[in-house]
Amino acid sequence: MINNIKHIIWDWNGTLVNDAWLFVELMNEELIQRNLPLIDIQKYRQHFTFPVKKYYENLGFDFKKESFQEVGYNFIQKYKYRKHEPALFDDTIEILTGISERGISQSIISAQENTLLQESIQHYNITEFFASIMGIEHYYADSKIKIAQNNKAQLNYSDNSILMIGDTVHDHEVAESLNVSCILFTNGHYSRRRLQKTGCIMINNLLEITSYLKGEK
Repeated sequence: MINNIKHIIWDWNGTLVNDAWLFVELMNEELIQRNLPLIDIQKYRQHFTFPVKKYYENLGFDFKKESFQEVGYNFIQKYKYRKHEPALFDDTIEILTGISERGISQSIISAQENTLLQESIQHYNITEFFASIMGIEHYYADSKIKIAQNNKAQLNYSDNSILMIGDTVHDHEVAESLNVSCILFTNGHYSRRRLQKTGCIMINNLLEITSYLKGEK
């Protein structure tokens, strides 16, 4: 049971913003250029992983023939051009508002580059909900454990009063590194089958979180 939560650490991509489809479209452009098999949302959720370099390799990229740094940088430039196309998940504003009204503070920890992350949060006009928003310092989405630990060090809460909410196995890994509880959202960047292996609580929509915060589940 999860209750007595005082602070929630959110993931961003695929948890609050519905952008997995855009990553599929952009990746298919890259795959076409290399004559590699295309993916759909189901295959994306089966293959996407951290560090992202491994995901590219899973799809057939050969980084003996080209630079991962260059490929990753070019991908993000394309993403930047279309970054405002995805919408927030339908329940995002409602759940953020409800959590805030319960007196629970919130933050965002993301494997997205920090400047891009800050610009995105501002675009959706939800900055006010978060005590802090932290992304990584490069475009290669390897791990966010270090920044999560830095964020936690600034929180004056016990481990059992902090909750991590994300959509990937890496979010579970982050939660484990912080020794905090974790809930995983099944409509983001990972398939439900892969998330089940973590043993975490799973939700299909964000409003389910309310029941856990009330101690009803």
